[in-house]
Amino acid sequence: MSDEIKYPRGFGLKDVVAWGTTGLVVVDKVSETVIKTPLHEDCSDLISRERTIYERFNQQGGHKGILRYHGAVESGIRLEYAPNGNLRSFNNRNKVDDKLRLQWAIQIAQAFTFIHRVGIIHGDLTCQNVLLDEKLDTRLSDFAGSSLDGSPLLIAVTASHEYPGPALSVQGDIFAFGSVLYEIMTGNAPYRDLAEDEILSRYSKGVFPDTGSLQAIGGVIRKCWQGQYDGFELVVGDLNAHNRTFTPPPTPDAKISILFGLTVVATVFVLFRSISLGRGRSSLQQ
Repeated sequence: MSDEIKYPRGFGLKDVVAWGTTGLVVVDKVSETVIKTPLHEDCSDLISRERTIYERFNQQGGHKGILRYHGAVESGIRLEYAPNGNLRSFNNRNKVDDKLRLQWAIQIAQAFTFIHRVGIIHGDLTCQNVLLDEKLDTRLSDFAGSSLDGSPLLIAVTASHEYPGPALSVQGDIFAFGSVLYEIMTGNAPYRDLAEDEILSRYSKGVFPDTGSLQAIGGVIRKCWQGQYDGFELVVGDLNAHNRTFTPPPTPDAKISILFGLTVVATVFVLFRSISLGRGRSSLQQ
C-alpha cells in the first residue's frame, strides 16, 4: 500500500476540486471536464468499478441527471464538470427557494428511475454526491462503491442515510433519498447531532425525525423511510403531484406590497365612511 497521492499527468494540487476516500478529482480547464483518479493505488478497483458503471450508462443511452462520461484516461475517468459544486455546500452557502429545492428533488428521483432500470444500485447517496451544473440542475456522481447487476457494494453510506435492511436494494437507495430530501428541505441531515450508533438504533425501531412541518414533502420523506415505495417511479409521481399544486410563499417584497395595498384599501374605506357619515349628519340638520 502506498500513501503517495498520484495526480494525473500534467496536473497538481492547484487543479484539485474534490477528493474523498477513494478518488481525487482535478479540473481540466481547457476541455471544461474533470479527471477522477484513484486517491491511492489500493483504490484502483473502485475507480475501475465506476468506469464500468459509467460505460453501462452510456450503452443504455445515458441520462441528463447523471454526470456525462467522456471516457477513460490513464488510470481514471474523464467526466462532466459541475461548476457549482455539491448540493450540500451550495445549499449551506446560499439562500435557496422552495421551488428550486423541489426541482432538485424531482431531478434526483428521475435520475434514479434510470439508474435502477439499468441494473445499478448507488449505495452511497448523500447531498455531497449530488452535483450542480451551471444552471443549478442536479447531476448524480460517485459510483465507485456502487453495485452493478447485483455485485457487492464497495462502500457503506453514512448512518443518517443508512437503510435498516439490506443495503444492496432499491429500498436502500429510496431510504437514502428520503434523507437527502430531508436535508434539501431543512438544510440539515437527519439526526445531525446524534452519534451514529444512536441513529442506527432509532432507525431499526422505526423512529425517524419529525417531518410534519414539511407538509406534503414531509409525507414523501416518511414514505421513503417507511418503505412505502416500491420504486422511484412512484416517488417521482408524488413529487410531480406536489409540484403541480405548489404555490411559492410570497417574498418579503411581495408581503410589503400586500400590506401596503391593504392599508390603502382600509384608508379609503375609512375616508369614504367618514364622508358618508358627515353627509348624513348634514341632511339631518337641514
